[in-house]
Amino acid sequence: MNTKRAIRFGLFSAAAILGALALGGCAAGAPSSASADPGARFAFWPTPQVSTVAGVRDTEPRIQFLGSFNSSEDVSATKSSGLERIVFGAEAVRPAVVNKPYGVAIRDGKIYVCDIRAKALVVMDLAKKQTRLVGTTGTNRLERPVAVAVADDGQLYVADGIHAGIFVFDTSERFVRSIVIPKLKPASIAIAGERLYVADMGRQQILVLDRGTGKELGAIGTVGDEDGQFRLPIGVSTDKAGNVYVADMMRCKVQKFSPEGTFLAGVGEQGDHAGGFARPKHLAVDSDGIVYVVDSGFQNVQMFNAGFQLLMHFGAAGEFPGAMNLPVGVAVTDTGIEYFQDRLHPGFLAKRLIVVANQFGDSKISVYAMGERRSNFSLASLSNSAQAVQTGVGEPTAESLKFQNIGGVEPGQEGATADGAKQDPAPARPQTPAQPPKK
Repeated sequence: MNTKRAIRFGLFSAAAILGALALGGCAAGAPSSASADPGARFAFWPTPQVSTVAGVRDTEPRIQFLGSFNSSEDVSATKSSGLERIVFGAEAVRPAVVNKPYGVAIRDGKIYVCDIRAKALVVMDLAKKQTRLVGTTGTNRLERPVAVAVADDGQLYVADGIHAGIFVFDTSERFVRSIVIPKLKPASIAIAGERLYVADMGRQQILVLDRGTGKELGAIGTVGDEDGQFRLPIGVSTDKAGNVYVADMMRCKVQKFSPEGTFLAGVGEQGDHAGGFARPKHLAVDSDGIVYVVDSGFQNVQMFNAGFQLLMHFGAAGEFPGAMNLPVGVAVTDTGIEYFQDRLHPGFLAKRLIVVANQFGDSKISVYAMGERRSNFSLASLSNSAQAVQTGVGEPTAESLKFQNIGGVEPGQEGATADGAKQDPAPARPQTPAQPPKK
């Protein structure tokens, strides 16, 4: 590993992230003058630290771990009487548990989780303090939900690997229709306006659909190792300008395309250093253009600005708050911060929420806040209440390598089990070149 690169990355460029965050106008509530509980501990990345070396900047925190959701009990505790348990049985009052999450989304206080083992879309509604299972009844039941996206009008789009299509649910979470695409092997989906983007592991392309009609408008990328080409596109996201971002697990690369499908830029390589990737999975882009890439090899999330300059990373394997365990899905939102105010350090001003789905461990759905220290709190006060955490920079862990099937074993692939445990051969290459999406 390049030690100098790791040290430089760990020190973190405060000026770069401050410019990227643009924290003015944050809607996280009025500053608090309260002091943090002296005994409370908070997990931050980077760990806040007052420098004792002349000419070296203080280390300001940018990410705080807020907590995890593993079942409906974490949304609202189940209350039942002894009589109810006698009449209806223990099973009737058992909480809904997140089994094997994959794709996630978050908006307006609702966390949407694709549970490939439960064969359901789990909706954790923090506003109503409810947990609901979507797609588990009727003739159009989910079989292997792997990705979810929420449109601006509130409609839900869920990619299903067994059904080879996209299920559409209305704002009341009722099934509306399905978009079936023969031989589709979806891994991720994203929405920009009326366009629906699907990362198809079968064609090794990004399909571009009209989300209203399901009509195929074109495809982004071809198979290969050059700019604008893919080997295993597994994550797709869009920014507010409609640009498309794609994570390629086989090439360990993230690429950016215009709304018309023109290659714009790329970042990444296989390596054990920050800025490289071991096993990139899903990705997300926030309203400031910051790109979040989850890596199940490093077991962390790396953050890049719109120009693909490395900003920082957070998370790692371990036994500390905010640790990750085979992370796959990631989502960001500027809304719903009010539901986590009681979990924030009083000296930390949150701008947005980040959700990460872990396939293993006791923290299946982890929530983090991105922001900055409040001006009326000293850096020392945050440093004194900081929990020891790991950085996640370095070689992939032995645990992650056990699941590193380079041939492309991901939920949605033909022959995979419900939890993606069976290895498949590399997908066949398409016989014809892709056409750019229509304007």
